[in-house]
Amino acid sequence: MRRLLPILFFVFCAGIARSQDIPLFSQKLTNSFMYNPSLAGNTFGSITASYRSNYSGVADAPRNYFISAHTPFANHRFGFGANVSQDEVAVLKNTYYSAAFAYHLAFNKFSKLSMGVGAEFNQLRFSYNPGTDAYITTDPFFIRNSDGLSKPDFSFGLSYQNRFFKMGVAANRLATAWLEPIDKRQLSNYYTGFVQGTLPIRNGEDLLEPYFAFRKFSETNDTYDVGLYYTYNNKITAGAATRAGSVVNFTLAYRLSKYLLVGYSNEIITSPVGGYTGTSNEFTLRYDFNDQNYQKKFRQDYKQSLSYRRKALTTASIRRTPGGHTPKQLAKAQKRVAAFSPNSRYQNTKKLSMGKKVSSRKPTYARKRKPSYNKSRKNRAKAPYKRRR
Repeated sequence: MRRLLPILFFVFCAGIARSQDIPLFSQKLTNSFMYNPSLAGNTFGSITASYRSNYSGVADAPRNYFISAHTPFANHRFGFGANVSQDEVAVLKNTYYSAAFAYHLAFNKFSKLSMGVGAEFNQLRFSYNPGTDAYITTDPFFIRNSDGLSKPDFSFGLSYQNRFFKMGVAANRLATAWLEPIDKRQLSNYYTGFVQGTLPIRNGEDLLEPYFAFRKFSETNDTYDVGLYYTYNNKITAGAATRAGSVVNFTLAYRLSKYLLVGYSNEIITSPVGGYTGTSNEFTLRYDFNDQNYQKKFRQDYKQSLSYRRKALTTASIRRTPGGHTPKQLAKAQKRVAAFSPNSRYQNTKKLSMGKKVSSRKPTYARKRKPSYNKSRKNRAKAPYKRRR
């Protein structure tokens, strides 16, 4: 029974026996397109590596390894990403591979609708010692899958984000859900959804992120997470979340540079069983491909909004032009910056026009001036004097 205890605790926290093959990481620091393929390439891309050790008070406790990468391409219209995660639960070793492709329909600088499809491959194997772990050979699940289990599948996801929030839903293992009867499924299909706020604080210097996630592991078991995170000056991120089943998670992350972030999460079971299981620790290292973070984009947009309301064009190309601007130069400048207008009523560049263009043609209604006759003093002297009557 020495190795059976970790399995029972893992089943208790995941909710069902068949959910032990589903990756379970804190979604704040890791790439969330592991669950939702539409999130691949929705930012500037990153590489993430994470390690999670569960239940420090239990021998041979579950361990999770995770590595992920995603990037946009074709001017951010498409995204691609890949995940590899491995879960070791006593005698069970499950490896999960996935690749995601997403299409992003951008409405403006902050708003976009994303659709994605993902290919999945699950490989479940047994790693045990026949001498000390002979008890496992009598388990019905082992009898059915003694040679291991390998299964391809696919998923689909939708997501939407704008300046102040993002949300998404996804369905994973759709081939399992559509093609296999419930009583013959070796791996369960599952559904996920999330809503996350992105509320700028201090004129965009800081960011407040309330978070809610829902995961349905089977027809009868599900779980949810509710959390709140705060990012200070794009340097320090701190927050906490709670999960159904009396689980509390604390997260702290620090950005070492513009591109490199390191984070730590600690998870505690607050019910009486938590005194026996101990805590779970998760370490994350993430490298971002670009430092164009949300705070930086918000600050740029905030400054541009002020310049628009003052009717001032502050782009570098305009500042290089000395003196005044012709109507043609003004129209070109307005067209160049119209896509970054913070208000929809400024999208029409005609409203910013300073007037009609002056035609170079000579107007037809212009009257000819009479030629002036400058007579010399000598000619004026010869002219007859007309006496006023």
